[in-house]
Amino acid sequence: MPLSARVAAIFAAYFFGLGLFLPFFPLVLASSGLSAGEIGTLLAVPMVVRLAANPLIGAIVDRFGTPGRAIALLSIIAAIAFSGFFVAKSFLASALLLVAISIAWSPLMPLGDALAARVEREGKGDYGRMRLWGSVSFIVANVIGGGLIGEWTVTVVVGGIVAGLFAAGLAALTVSLPRVEVDENESVSIASPDLALAEVVDDEAPPAIAAGTRRRGLGELFREGTFVTPGFLLVILAAGCAQGSHAAYYAFSALHWSQAGLSGTAVGVFWGVGVITEIALFAASARVRAVLGINGLLAIGIAGAVLRWLLFPLVEAPLSIVLLQLLHGLSFGATHLGAVAFVARMAPPQWAGAAQGINSMIIGAVTALASAVAGYLYALGAMPAFAAMSVLAAAGGVFLLAGLVVARADASSR
Repeated sequence: MPLSARVAAIFAAYFFGLGLFLPFFPLVLASSGLSAGEIGTLLAVPMVVRLAANPLIGAIVDRFGTPGRAIALLSIIAAIAFSGFFVAKSFLASALLLVAISIAWSPLMPLGDALAARVEREGKGDYGRMRLWGSVSFIVANVIGGGLIGEWTVTVVVGGIVAGLFAAGLAALTVSLPRVEVDENESVSIASPDLALAEVVDDEAPPAIAAGTRRRGLGELFREGTFVTPGFLLVILAAGCAQGSHAAYYAFSALHWSQAGLSGTAVGVFWGVGVITEIALFAASARVRAVLGINGLLAIGIAGAVLRWLLFPLVEAPLSIVLLQLLHGLSFGATHLGAVAFVARMAPPQWAGAAQGINSMIIGAVTALASAVAGYLYALGAMPAFAAMSVLAAAGGVFLLAGLVVARADASSR
């Protein structure tokens, strides 16, 4: 089996569990008698944990591990820990479980993205075409979960997530790639990082890589002269605002639609329709990026998020919901592709996992705050919660513009 197909299998298994977690795990928590505020707070826990876990574990994997084995180990640990939700009922028990789970589960996505980006960089596959199988699996989970939730909510959601994580671990064991070796006396870092950033956001040649800095630890990423510059962080923050604006959707879309009288099957179909547009974008990612560029992908994704959340609480008819869900390809798909491609082109190979971890960390910080806020705003109604998400996405547009201005100003001063 080609290497790209094995990486695609990891995405498919991982996203099957995620396709149950995002729309239906709030229903598991609600079945335990937890309030909307408690649910919003609990859903913020994984985002908070990944602030530290993702870049730290990514750096450890970069330095000491091979990516396939690391993903396998983390997947199996997360599966075992998630089994605890078969019996957990209280807020405290759920919070403690989510902390333990998130340490292993949260780094899986950035590690998978880094692995797929490396496979693409080595000419052995296309990132979008590998990643789209995760989206296909996500839809399958949406439909299966939507048809079976109700009396079997906990069994289906928790059991499916555990099965998906175990399957991801087994698939990862088939991927054998050595870690990137770096000479202890001479490694690589980006030369003239501000100029490199300006070139990347303009979609010119990838940034030059030159000798200069030994890789010692995670702190090395934040010293002067690396790719982690103010302009870099502003662009990633822009993507984080667009991605974080999905917090109310992840936490309360199933509850919102259920309270409107729509069935669990309908909820699963609505989620699936949204991801179909994501799949289409991933399948054509190389061509779309050639036309729009990384900067264009981020901009159109942010615009899609602003419009989507403004309209979300106003749309109630099933056909209108389906049409609105088509914006998911922009609000999530375009910003995800843009952010992953941006980080992959900015970071030197030996920091691929940690760099994607920083990307995930920033998204996690924004999403954690947005999840907690959404929980309390949703108690006032869907309109305040989703209006706040639209404002958050719009802030991403401001940060994107600021990042480009800072990068070009720094580049011109050199």
